[in-house]
Amino acid sequence: MDIDRTKYIKMLIYQCKALKSTVERTLNDTATMENGRFASFKIYASQFNGLAENVSDILGIDKRMFAKFDVDNMPGWGDSVWPMQRQIVEAVLMNTGMMLSYLEADIDFSDDEFTNLENFFKTKLRAVVFDKPEKEIQVQNAIENLMIGKGWARGIDYDRESGKFQFSGKEYIPDFVIPKLNLCVEIKLLREGKKSSVIEQINADITAYGKVYERQLYIVYDLGMIRDELEFRRDIENAGDAIKVVIVKH
Repeated sequence: MDIDRTKYIKMLIYQCKALKSTVERTLNDTATMENGRFASFKIYASQFNGLAENVSDILGIDKRMFAKFDVDNMPGWGDSVWPMQRQIVEAVLMNTGMMLSYLEADIDFSDDEFTNLENFFKTKLRAVVFDKPEKEIQVQNAIENLMIGKGWARGIDYDRESGKFQFSGKEYIPDFVIPKLNLCVEIKLLREGKKSSVIEQINADITAYGKVYERQLYIVYDLGMIRDELEFRRDIENAGDAIKVVIVKH
């Protein structure tokens, strides 16, 4: 999932909610007589059709999943009776609600997977680092071994040191990328006297990677420099909801 796709899905969620809210107001508007209350039924059906087309495309599902309305052959307000109009409005409401659930499930799935991956590294990484690491690449290798142990394939489920891009005149290459989550993973080895510089690096990375990736995960392998883990994580994670920090102590 790339960042543009996620933004588009969120826009579609907003549009579906707006249509659903408008239709609900129409159905609940007891101050207007029935023969005039549902006059916009054909407009609602047409709006639903357009949304259904876009939702099917972005989610990659069969267009027949959402039954569309035959607007071209649908009679107008003056050529139809209000019970039929109400039936169409109610169908728009029901189908829009179903479409909305598909969109929200797509977003929720990625967020849940992000949390699962965070917990996976938090609980598993220390067990596969046998010797005190001297370089970040040793931690990177351990993380890749964990990914392989999950059955992930390089180039399909994850990439390593790919996705190079320029930001503010500097070149950035994430340590790992998880394409399906639009997630970049950065590894930091925290040695003595390096705490401030690591925090500065992460803050700079957050700004740069935020232009390309929807989610960011920072794995800090600590060699005894962090006293208050909560404070360390909070200061970084406050930069955004889609930013997580995993601290693993040797």
